[in-house]
Amino acid sequence: MAREGSGHAQFITGTDRMQPKVMQSLRFALQPAVDNISVNWTVPEGVTVDMLSPPINTLFQGQRALIHAQIKGQSSGKTEGAVTVKYRLKDQPVTNQLQFTLKPAEDTGLTIHRLAARSVIRSLELEERAGGADTENIRRRIVELSVQAGVSSVYTAFIGINKDSKQTVKGPLLQRSVPVSHMMAAFHGGGARMCAMGAPAMMKCSARRKRNTQTSALHSCGPIQSNSMGIQCDSMSFEEEGEEGEPQKDPLLQLVSLQKAAGCWELNASLAAVFGKTEDEVTNQKTAQVEGSVWATVLALIWLYAYKSDQQDEWQFVAMKAASWIRSQKPDGLSQCVCDGNALLGSQVTEDTLEI
Repeated sequence: MAREGSGHAQFITGTDRMQPKVMQSLRFALQPAVDNISVNWTVPEGVTVDMLSPPINTLFQGQRALIHAQIKGQSSGKTEGAVTVKYRLKDQPVTNQLQFTLKPAEDTGLTIHRLAARSVIRSLELEERAGGADTENIRRRIVELSVQAGVSSVYTAFIGINKDSKQTVKGPLLQRSVPVSHMMAAFHGGGARMCAMGAPAMMKCSARRKRNTQTSALHSCGPIQSNSMGIQCDSMSFEEEGEEGEPQKDPLLQLVSLQKAAGCWELNASLAAVFGKTEDEVTNQKTAQVEGSVWATVLALIWLYAYKSDQQDEWQFVAMKAASWIRSQKPDGLSQCVCDGNALLGSQVTEDTLEI
């Protein structure tokens, strides 16, 4: 849905917190995006370019995209080519061009080729899921590309092969503690092969590496039924139970809930409790030149940057609004206020960090 609507998809699984992902999507929505993306190739006569990656419709700030293409043919003349990317940003057209040589000076290996093969395989997998009429040929093409390039797919998986007997390593699933030095040595030996198989068998093979005389291989086997993947969003609770079963509120949620619509905080006992202080402690340390609401808002910002930096995705808009409110007040003694706030909260956050 996100791809067709030129949007952004988020997946929340297991113990993931919903808040940072929701805020990231909101940040994407509030910032200008790159759209109307086109890629054009300029190559000599006798050379053609086949795009291997699906077209890119939209890019949001902080995202990146990889485009793979296959250059075919041979030119008796020019050895240079160019790729031109055109897009629109903030309703303004932008053009970028990259020159490249058709005759690399050195062997760059197969890494790029494998990445390109993976891109094609992923596109074919999506095409198959869409329920096309030629499903069997799509599946055959996926397996063929996977085996040739040594890239896994929904129909293939790496298995262990004994280099002496040339036989697939079989046996029950075993758990072993492998020292890092031995594990490193095991990974340095042998080639790579792949086999089409199910997930349980793949797990057996990965767990049965007994010595570095084994390698892995790519083979095509019989039909495999891939598991369907579902997305489950569990209901979220913002409270935790204490030792006596009493609910304990999340301090960050408490702080956010105390913020006023204008972006400031009031100096009261509830705010002091978030900092682990009493109202008297917070009030007595207030900088004389500033009002109570300015002091409380500066303390809230310092606390966020000092003690909740790992959750900044969740509160960055809260901080932006608070900083904007402080700037609008044009208070005197702001530098001293930040200094006194750090002393009270036991932190070292600079005024520049707070952007006030």
